[in-house]
Amino acid sequence: MKRILAIVVVVVVALAYLAGFWPQHRQLTDAQAESRRLEERLTSAEGRVRLAEVLGQLLRLSDAVTARNYGEAATLSSSFFDSVRAEAARADQPAVKEALESILRTRDQVTTAIAQTDPSVSVSLKEHERTLRRALGYSVTAPS
Repeated sequence: MKRILAIVVVVVVALAYLAGFWPQHRQLTDAQAESRRLEERLTSAEGRVRLAEVLGQLLRLSDAVTARNYGEAATLSSSFFDSVRAEAARADQPAVKEALESILRTRDQVTTAIAQTDPSVSVSLKEHERTLRRALGYSVTAPS
């Protein structure tokens, strides 16, 4: 009789443990999965913000060229291309990385055009703007 009572007590304790453990365990694994999803979204959003900052630098550079302020444009150009290089090294999406690297390949051309006060550099800058907008996922109209 004592043996049966001991077995019943062990089974009841085990069932009580499982009844308390299983919902908590499931809640924990759900919370961990949600945390991973949120971390991925945060990482993606941070990348887009950094890329948007690069676009902002390009727009400031384009404004300086349009205003024919080539001294400021030279300073902004250096900062812009440094940011492009840094972001290209951090980019985890192949399309974004390729877009940034294609912009980097024009650094010498753009720098030379700015140094020579060539207003036609704005054409290259406009193409870079379209490239960055595509990388950010925005629709881009054809050049006019």
